[in-house]
Parts: sequence; structure tokens; C-alpha cells
Amino acid sequence: MATLELGAGPRKLIGRKVKQLRRQGIIPVVVYGNVEEALSLQVPEREFERTLRDGGNSQLIQLSVEDGSKHNVLLRDLQRHPVRHTLLHADFYAINMSEKQQVSIPLVPVNEPAAMASGLMVLQAMDTVEIEALPNAIPATIEVDITDLTLESSITVADLPAIEGVEYLSEAEEPVFNMLASRVSLEDEELEGEVAEGEAEDESSEDDSEE
Repeated sequence: MATLELGAGPRKLIGRKVKQLRRQGIIPVVVYGNVEEALSLQVPEREFERTLRDGGNSQLIQLSVEDGSKHNVLLRDLQRHPVRHTLLHADFYAINMSEKQQVSIPLVPVNEPAAMASGLMVLQAMDTVEIEALPNAIPATIEVDITDLTLESSITVADLPAIEGVEYLSEAEEPVFNMLASRVSLEDEELEGEVAEGEAEDESSEDDSEE
């Protein structure tokens, strides 16, 4: 897997003063874990957003600091404004590249069910799946082919694609995708049943009257 890169600089402003940074398009971050002591850094908001779009929510990021140091990190916490959804703060965990990590990876459906028909819908029961892998093997997303999905047969964790170096930690029988009949479809079926029943009763009444 390609390693994402993000530039960072030392940060002197802390506490409420970090608002000054955000107004300048700079996001305060903290790096902890496989470092001698926690690092207070700052990253450009635009570059950070681009890194997140490229898979930085779960994938390995190489954080390059202005002093020449580099840290292999995983995103552990991300704070956004509750209304504007702009970035506010992030925590990065510096890792040992030889140690496996447990992370949640987004699941992305591809293709359409061959059994798809009017009145049916696909339900994604799991948005992410828990995996364990070495940092360099962590995928940005996991694509799931839902072609074989039917009303009778769901797609479970056991059906997820095998990826070299990746172990799925979620329960094998846990459903990932299901196919369901929509509520409108069910209501239509009930209505058709009621109409058919009413017509049968009318026919029976006519037969009785003729006798």
C-alpha cells in the first residue's frame, strides 16, 4: 500500500490560542505513542483534508516535520466543528512499523446484485470492519462485490475478499450486506392480497344471490 505523506511544523500555541492557527488555515495536532514524549505540531488544513480523502482516516501516514524528523503515524482521533464540520484538532499515534495494528477500514460496495428487482433494496449493515495488519499492509478501503447478494443469502464478514497480510477481526458470521423488500413493496403486496380477498368475497356473494 502507498504511504500517505503530510508535512508538519512545530507548534508553540496551545489552549485557546490555537484559534489563531485555525483562522490561518492551520490545524493543531498531537503525536504520541512511539516517541520519547508527546509532540505538539501543526499541519496545513488543506493538505490534511486531502490526506484524509486519500485514506488517511485509517491508512498509514508519514508525518514529515520541518526539523527533518519523520514519524509513521495512524489517526486516532479527529475533531470537527459540530456545525461547519471544519477540522479542529487531531491526535496521531506514532507506531512501530514491525508491529501489527488494529484499525477499522471502510467497506465499499461495488457492482449491483444480479437478483436486484423493483421493490428490493440493499442494506449495508456494517460501514467498517475491524482488521489487524502491519502498517504497510493497511488498505484505505475494502471493496466488496455484492453481485451475489439475494433475499435469502446475505454477505457476511466471512465473504469479504482475502487481502494479503490482512486478518479480519470481526465475527465471521456478522452480516455486512443484506437485501430487503422495501416497505412500499410490502404494503403493495398486502394491498393486492386485500383486493384479491375482496374480489373473492364478491364472487361468492354473487353466486349465493343467483341461487
